[in-house]
Amino acid sequence: MAVRRRFSAAFKRQVVEELLAGAATMAQVCRRYELCQTVVRNWREQYAQGRLAEPEQVGQNQEQRLLELERMVGQLTMENALLKRAVAYTLQRRSEASSPLSGPRAARSRGGGLPP
Repeated sequence: MAVRRRFSAAFKRQVVEELLAGAATMAQVCRRYELCQTVVRNWREQYAQGRLAEPEQVGQNQEQRLLELERMVGQLTMENALLKRAVAYTLQRRSEASSPLSGPRAARSRGGGLPP
């Protein structure tokens, strides 16, 4: 059983561009690189669909997207922390206002305790 060969995207682009430039016919390209015509036709279709794009371009788009997502995560983290502090502050203010002993309108004790 033959070992399945794997080709890089750069090699595939090179073969297809050579074919599209008219420098060689399909049969010449296939003989030169020892490839089947079906394989070269599939590569040509992938090239036309843009699936043989350079990895640098794909990497740059991914890096930009990653930076944008990291910025959004940072912003959402700050907003989340702010909202948590606002909720804690509101709950504290409500508990102070409703407590009869520590609320702002609570009457001061005039000393003493239980009558004798």
